[in-house]
Order: sequence, then structure tokens, then C-alpha cells
Amino acid sequence: MEIHLVSPTEGCRESFLRALREFRHEGLPWWVGGDLEGIEQDFPAFVAKKLADSNRRTENFVPATHLWAVAEEQFVGRISIRHELNEALRVEGGHIGYDTVPSFRGRGIATEMLRQALPVARTLGLTAVLLTCDDTNAASIHIIERNGGTLRETKVLNSNRPPKRYYWIILS
Repeated sequence: MEIHLVSPTEGCRESFLRALREFRHEGLPWWVGGDLEGIEQDFPAFVAKKLADSNRRTENFVPATHLWAVAEEQFVGRISIRHELNEALRVEGGHIGYDTVPSFRGRGIATEMLRQALPVARTLGLTAVLLTCDDTNAASIHIIERNGGTLRETKVLNSNRPPKRYYWIILS
């Protein structure tokens, strides 16, 4: 499946909302926020907010470039590149986070999203990026390692959760 990374766009409204329903069914991810009805009612405002996230709003706000993976005009995933790290992101989150729409998983979409996002990270001035994942997340481990990630350490952050893996990808 050929994908393209695009900036958030109102043109993906219907497939994005379908994807949100899939994510909600499995336990909606944090990146969208909790106001699904608000997103449905004012999708242009949601898109505008995602685009505005690339600009620093406050001293503590970490700017992020959000990109959507589109295949055959359908939203199939998202990837975010944080322009810098704060202490919380150094512990959990890293520079890059991604999700594939559940019905599109297992097709290499996340691997390709990350591959396409790395040059974008370089244009943002990053020379290396940190990616974190749970030690039990075999899919993310595979995605990161296929894109050149080098495991630097594994840490237990909470005894009730799996250890966290810390990968670095050097951007050339």
C-alpha cells in the first residue's frame, strides 16, 4: 500500500472520523484529546489546531509537526514529530509518536510513516531522534529497528507497566 504524508487537512474529514471511531473502540489514544463530538462538529478548528501545534505557544509548550498518512485518499495513520524534548518526553514519548488506524495495521504503514518522517525531522534541525516504546510492543520495536533505531537502554518506570525501551535514530 502506497502512502503519502500530508499536513492535517479538511479533505480527510470522513476517513479521519471513521478512524477515530475505530480508535475509540479500542481505547482512544491520547493524541486526539477527549472531545470527539467537538471534532465532528468543528473539524476545521481541529485541523487548524493541529497545524498550529508547530508553533511555540508558551515557554513550556513543545512544538510538534503533525502529519497524516493517506492512502488512496483515506486517512490510515498519523505521526507527530516533536521539535525538541522536555524532561517528560525524555522519559516517555521521545521526538516521534505514531498510530496506524486499527483496520490498516499489519501492512507496513507505520514503518513507512516513520521512514518518510525522518527527513522531515532533519529539516526541523534535528540531528538525532529519540523514540520510546514498551518492551512488550513487538510491532513498534520492529518499526523502529527497521528504520535504523539503535536501542540505548531499557528502564522500568513503573512496576505495574512493562519496561520502556529507548531508541535513537541518527539523521544523516
